[in-house]
Amino acid sequence: SEGLIRMITLSPEREGSASFIEKCVESGILVSIGHTNATNSQILEAVKAGARLSTHLGNGMHSIIARHPNYLWSQLGAENLSATIIADGFHLPAEVIQVFKKVKAEKLMLVSDSVALAGMPPGDYEAAVGGKVTLTPDGKLHLFGNPKTLAGSAMNLLQGVNFLLKNQLADLSEAWQMASIRPELLFNSDFDPFQIGQYADLILAEQLPDQSMKIQKVFTNGIEISIE
Repeated sequence: SEGLIRMITLSPEREGSASFIEKCVESGILVSIGHTNATNSQILEAVKAGARLSTHLGNGMHSIIARHPNYLWSQLGAENLSATIIADGFHLPAEVIQVFKKVKAEKLMLVSDSVALAGMPPGDYEAAVGGKVTLTPDGKLHLFGNPKTLAGSAMNLLQGVNFLLKNQLADLSEAWQMASIRPELLFNSDFDPFQIGQYADLILAEQLPDQSMKIQKVFTNGIEISIE
């Protein structure tokens, strides 16, 4: 790939996972654990080999799992694993996010999990993943005729930030850290946006009375871009 791959999500119960993770790490690729049925020992082996992240923790799981042990507790308990979560109001209840925040602290961050239908009007659609799906007026995307089974998210990352703010799960500073700074630090541990020589990717935002955030201006590499 000539260095084009930056991150891989894998299920570490697959044979040869540890050696594959080690090779990825040698190549500068971030390895994340997700969509898995791995045992505790397999997850710990993956972490030892260099895996550093859990992909949208609490989702991409079987609908029924053992109380314990299970791969959710194993990933929560692995101190070297950071984790991404989908905070769209449908993938995880607020109280679950509260628990994840207490356990992972500064290692917890946001991911949108947005699919191609994000921003589309409510209705029934044919999706590349999941087949026929329904997008509800409140933004929930689920399999057609099966509201309990999600088909990805139709929310963007800003909506995830606003979900945290409106539900008092984080203040503005922490929510923005979870959406922006912490993910960048996974790939660039020396990242500091306010140092000379860094890309001036900045956002000017206003916090509204309902605690949500509205973006006013966006700068990419120091140049303002249109957000209309």
